[in-house]
Amino acid sequence: MRFTLVGLILLLATPAWGVDLPPDASVSGGKTMAAKVIVNSGRLAWTPYKRDLGRWLTLSYQDRRATPEPTPFEMKAPTNGDAARGKALAWQWCITCHTLPGDDWPGTVGGPMAKYKQFKHPDALVFQQIFDARIFNPNTVMPAYGTFGLLAEQDIRDLVAYLQNLE
Repeated sequence: MRFTLVGLILLLATPAWGVDLPPDASVSGGKTMAAKVIVNSGRLAWTPYKRDLGRWLTLSYQDRRATPEPTPFEMKAPTNGDAARGKALAWQWCITCHTLPGDDWPGTVGGPMAKYKQFKHPDALVFQQIFDARIFNPNTVMPAYGTFGLLAEQDIRDLVAYLQNLE
């Protein structure tokens, strides 16, 4: 009982976060901050993202924006994506949820992307999955990169080219 009481007191006396946020670390236009680790210091430095992430919808009760409806996208031309550029985009946008070849970090939510070519999905299906996966699964946690304007059409074409070449 004594250890439980001491543990409870310590838990209540300890803040729920490890580092205080700067006053301007709110999700507001142009002020979204990113935490960068200061090597060998145990501290974080807060720096502005290169782009405004205010367009990202959040799960916060304070975010009262309406969610855009799922948007189908009809590919009218061949993919013609740049797989090398797609790889760079995948490492920037997809690595958080998916395992990519050359990475030991397991994805947190999505399936592994290694050997993606073996699935033989048509380019249009892969494009739609990235553009707005809610077309296939209304309860998906995958961001609607195209519908929300997070990735341009050419960016998605480059990602498709990269994924379709993973053997």
